[in-house]
Order: sequence, then C-alpha cells, then structure tokens
Amino acid sequence: MITGFDPEAFVTPMRLRRMDAGSRLALACAHVLIDDVGPGAVNGSATGVALGTWSAGLDALSEYLAALTDHGPTAVPAMMFSNTISNAPASLCAIEFGLRGPNVTFNQREVSAFAAIAYAVDAIRHGRTTAMVAGGADWLDETFFKVYDSFRVLSPAAGRGGQPATDAEAARPFDANRNGLVLGEGAFLILLESARAARERGARVHAEIVGIGATSSVTGLNQWPADGSGLVRAMRLAIDDASLDADDVGAVIAAANGSPQLDRVEAEALRSLFGRRVAAVAALKGALGESGAAGAAAVVTAALSTDRLLPPTAGFYHADPECPVAVSAAPQPLSTGVFIVNGIAGGGAHYSIVVSTPTVA
Repeated sequence: MITGFDPEAFVTPMRLRRMDAGSRLALACAHVLIDDVGPGAVNGSATGVALGTWSAGLDALSEYLAALTDHGPTAVPAMMFSNTISNAPASLCAIEFGLRGPNVTFNQREVSAFAAIAYAVDAIRHGRTTAMVAGGADWLDETFFKVYDSFRVLSPAAGRGGQPATDAEAARPFDANRNGLVLGEGAFLILLESARAARERGARVHAEIVGIGATSSVTGLNQWPADGSGLVRAMRLAIDDASLDADDVGAVIAAANGSPQLDRVEAEALRSLFGRRVAAVAALKGALGESGAAGAAAVVTAALSTDRLLPPTAGFYHADPECPVAVSAAPQPLSTGVFIVNGIAGGGAHYSIVVSTPTVA
C-alpha cells in the first residue's frame, strides 16, 4: 500500500474533489513522466494515452451505488458518476496535458498494463501516432480486496486459523514457502515514441521495446493456467518479433507473485524456453504486490537496469525444487541488456515483452 502520497503536490484541491483514488495516482504519475521527458517530448495532437487498470472505477461505483440504494437518486453526487467508468484515469491524463491522439483503456486483470503497452507499440509501429503515454494505474479498494480474499488466493495473515508463523502474510515469488499473492497499488507510465521522433528531438532513450507476444490458455474460471505452454508460446512470439534467439536474452522479469501454481507454471515455461541454459530471473511482486499496473512496473524496471544489475527478489529465501530458476534475494549481474518481461492473468492471458537497453561501454 502506498504511504505518504500527497496528490495536492500535482493537482489542486478543487479538482481533486472530482477524482477517485486511481485517477489521482495516474495523474500524479503523468506529471512526473512529462516533467522527466522534458519540453518538446509531447505533441498534443500526435500523442495518445493507453492505460491498463484492474480496479478503475470500483471505489467510485461502490460509493455511487451505496448512496443510490440508501437514499435514492437525489442523494447521488452527480460529479462522482464519471469516475465510475474505467477510462476515467486515461481521460483525465489526456485532458490534463492536451493529448489528442488515441485514448484507450485496458482492463484485463493482472496483464492490463501489458495490453496497454502492446497496443501503444502497435499504434506507433503502424504510423497511427508518433508517441503514446502508456502503462498502468491501480489502487487497493476494499471491495476488490474482499473479493480476492473470498477466492482464498491471498497470502493469509499471521495466525489466521491457527497457521504457523511461516504462513504470515507476504508475497514470496518462487519461494518454497509461498502461500498466495498480496495485492498492490501504484501507477507506472512510460513515454513510447518512434525511433525517428526520438532522434529528431534528441531524446534520452532508456530502452527499446523490440518484441511483443500475446497468447491465451484454456483455464477454469478465475484460475491460473495449468501448464506453461501458453507462456512459452508468448515468449517465443516476442523473441521472434524482436528477430532474436532465446540465447540473446540476458534476464527475465517474471510474473511470479507467490501463488503456488502460478510460480510453478512460469518456472516450467522458463525451463522449456531456455533448456539447460541458466538465465537470471527477478520477480518484483514480493515488493510491489499484484495489480493491473505491475506489468508496467516490470517494463520500467527493465528499462532502468542500465547498470547491468538485475534487482533482487523480495520475499525469496528458500529455493523450491519445483521452481529451479535463477532467482536471488541479491542483485544479479547481467551479461546483456535484453530482457523478457512476463505477465500472466487469472483466466489464461499471457503477455511477453522483450526490452533492450543500450549497451554500456
């Protein structure tokens, strides 16, 4: 959960009254992004927004329906209605900065931000726009939390049902003692633009997205995939799209979130892709939790790993023989700057994105 966040540092209090929690996060992140990329990076008529979100509108909708049910139509605050729609965060970002390119929102559970970034890359590749603000924004809503708690997929709190201390609440990706995911929140945005546009404005290029793969697996309702075949296909599609081989990949930023089945399935897929070769693996959700924005956080992490160090995996302490991947609680050195970033959603959606960072002499 985010602490110490002050939306008034980015948006005036009067305007904040018309925004829900997710829109505040997205707009604050957009301000940080636009300030970072510098003047001239955003052309309003040629720049769009693609945002992935898992929980957009849920808190506003809950409040709206409660007021409607308890007090009738006249008691419902009219200005709240626009926040009940999942595209509110993306729309507010476009309004704030005058972005008049494509404006799209993707709601695809854990891979929402992956879908948004994939759309943005495709739009730029095919000349529909020259630049896109893309990524994800999600927040921890009480109703949302209760739903996933009822599914019994969350890591349990310490002591619940007489569980031992080793079962305390925490996300432990690939760890032998993992027992479920932890929900997270946050906003992560990147500016994607064509190579030509970046060269013309002398942009500081952090990384290039060179390949994208998307597949799906048949699963039960709200279930993780039963095997790694769908993810293997997504990774191979992404590598082929990048005109690379699996041996060119230096590291993987995994989808693993501490769920017993999900982590095992991803480990199986990585073994199938790399064979006996060992590739460094990191999973961020032990630190950030699971959300529709987590995929954007993973892409940002790959793009900023120009020091050739893969971040440590929080929550990993005990290796699991069923997950024989090169994951570590310490930073790992990298031989190349080519990453595969994976996303897996309950219900069977898979995304893989290949990110290439500049060579460091």
